[in-house]
Amino acid sequence: MKRFLLIIYLFFYTIGNVISQSSLAYIENTFPELTNIFRDDIGKCHAHYVFSIDVSGSMDQFEDVVVPCLQRFIMALPDNDKVTIIPFGTETKIPLGFTGIIDNNMKTNLCNNMRTLYRNSNYDQDFRNHTNIFKATNAISQAYITNDEYKVNIGITITDFQNNIPTEGSTNFRELTSSELSQMQTNYIAATRGCYVRNIALELTEGTKDNSTLPGYCLPQLRDQVYNKAENGLEIVSAKNSKDAIEQWFEQLRREILVVKLKAIVTAENRAGEVSMNTVTDIDGKTTADISWNPGRLYPVMRIDSTSLSAEGFYFVNDTANYGNSRDKKQFLELGQIKNNRWGFFHIKDSINLGVSLPTNCDNELSKLGIDKPLTGAKHPIDQWVFSFFLPLWATMTILALILLYIILVIRAWRINASTKLNAIAILSEPNGDELFKKKIDNAENTSIGKGGNIKVTDAEWLISIEKKKPSPFLLFKTPYFTWSCTKGYVYNGTRATSGTLDYKSNTTFKVSCKTKKSDDEVTHIVTFKLRS
Repeated sequence: MKRFLLIIYLFFYTIGNVISQSSLAYIENTFPELTNIFRDDIGKCHAHYVFSIDVSGSMDQFEDVVVPCLQRFIMALPDNDKVTIIPFGTETKIPLGFTGIIDNNMKTNLCNNMRTLYRNSNYDQDFRNHTNIFKATNAISQAYITNDEYKVNIGITITDFQNNIPTEGSTNFRELTSSELSQMQTNYIAATRGCYVRNIALELTEGTKDNSTLPGYCLPQLRDQVYNKAENGLEIVSAKNSKDAIEQWFEQLRREILVVKLKAIVTAENRAGEVSMNTVTDIDGKTTADISWNPGRLYPVMRIDSTSLSAEGFYFVNDTANYGNSRDKKQFLELGQIKNNRWGFFHIKDSINLGVSLPTNCDNELSKLGIDKPLTGAKHPIDQWVFSFFLPLWATMTILALILLYIILVIRAWRINASTKLNAIAILSEPNGDELFKKKIDNAENTSIGKGGNIKVTDAEWLISIEKKKPSPFLLFKTPYFTWSCTKGYVYNGTRATSGTLDYKSNTTFKVSCKTKKSDDEVTHIVTFKLRS
């Protein structure tokens, strides 16, 4: 018993000393970044401490330790914090001079009034006969509602958690009913909406007694069915734990008095700020976006990490070079390019998803406080046709147009090859210039003049062949032409050539002198061959 009383005494004594001396130094060392941001807020953040203390007759044995510890605790509190002490037994009593906002005078008054905590003239005759856990727990919730200007609330219940209230047809000791538990949870959730709360159960035990064997023991019910939906649940401190474990928990709690305030402030600021986005996507899927957001003190920097689509078959080629940390409230960015797994034109009706993160220098400190950074981002609908290919549409269409033009020119060259015919006049003359005959050649592919030729020449021992030469149609700007050559006997022109080219665009005539033998000096005929259009 003495050992446990000493633990409780040390608990309040240690908390009081650290509040007054080293709590600020602790959070400055442990949370330097957050303390730097919210230093002024911490000074203005005031906590509401609600003690629900079992003062039934069976608890008299703890009076000599609980009252002095409460007095020390109150004396160590900073100004403008508030203390509400709710004595309970069969009913609850509030106020009885056990409540006040801390200043020097109030500390003195509260500490003086604590002397009547267990025996007070305002208690009804049967007030201390029973322990009503149901009403004690609801009284804490009501205290939060009545003092809703406080955004940090610390509720500490001090009892052996042996529910003992008069009931008809049964013993006084019983566990809480389902309806009572449900109502307690409903009241608690409503009372703590919009504020930060720590719930602590200081379980009084005598010696090595195991409270779980007591009739009406309801602490597990409170933990599992009332506070189970609270952010911090119900923290239980019990003399059943080892002395070292209890002291470790007290050490943590004394440090966390200002930490609780810091967490409440940071929790209220733990919002990303609204991010909005308006996107424009062109036919090639290239997407630009106007992005707006509202930075806060905790998250003054935003980083765009990714863009994505949920439509099947589509994906984003992110323009990550344009991503990065930004403090700008407005940004205009090239987000990247929307693609499809296949090539072609595709209609996309979806939303563009913007992945955003909030980089800070205090991520580790947020983790220590148990605060998760908010997830944020933005969406913007898209209903458009996009062209998916490894080249942009203009380049693709240009290439296709050039290919089509090339095909057209090939067909044109082929048609020119096919349509170009030999239209000419062949004139045969005597060496003295007398014309022997003149013949037209119409739409021929080739012809020959002389011995055995298409145009036969009597007593000629020579032969001149004229043939059409067709260039490849893939050589777009080459046109057909004709060649002549001496295939029998001998001919010569002014340069003694025995072959040559005829072209409608250039040299349209050739004239040669013909003879039977190369050694002969006598010319037998003169042939003039002239193309005509």
